[in-house]
Amino acid sequence: MSVQTPEVEAIHTVINCPRCGADHADSDGCPSCGLLSAPVPCAPGSATSATRFRCVICGVPVCGGEPSGTDAALCELHEDIPVIQGWAQVYTTSDEIEAGLISENLRADGVDSQLYTQKDDNFPVDLGELSIIRVLVPSFDYERGIEIIRSYMNQSGEVGFACANCGEVYEPGAEVCTNCGASLIGEAE
Repeated sequence: MSVQTPEVEAIHTVINCPRCGADHADSDGCPSCGLLSAPVPCAPGSATSATRFRCVICGVPVCGGEPSGTDAALCELHEDIPVIQGWAQVYTTSDEIEAGLISENLRADGVDSQLYTQKDDNFPVDLGELSIIRVLVPSFDYERGIEIIRSYMNQSGEVGFACANCGEVYEPGAEVCTNCGASLIGEAE
């Protein structure tokens, strides 16, 4: 006679961040703004003994000044990365098709992504920086997102997903097009 025990679902405590209002579960801090539930020690040699913030990109303690308003806490290494409500920018373009392809490829490689656009479809002129489309990933997946995008870049820094000869989509690292046999070396290295 065997006794079966019922499956028990894990209980997740949802916490509402008092600083930015984002909901998060089972962590010691807010992944959107970096506010920690308790202070952590700063790096050795820092003038500050403890901090209440962690970089939303890499997780290191952010010692020194508190981020303004509900801005994300970022360390010196990541301070120039735009972060919008817990989503870090990994790429910008004014081409909707390119942005969509990059976003789809990130998702196919296991990194959630979304597009944040300032493009006005009712205005027929491309305004450059005023009509950019941002490809965003969760801030904690920034490094993985950047790595995936770099795997699709050619030597001149342009992102490409298709054979220049026939237009067939190829996988990162492919050396020969599976459709036409053209060399892909130099396109995505």
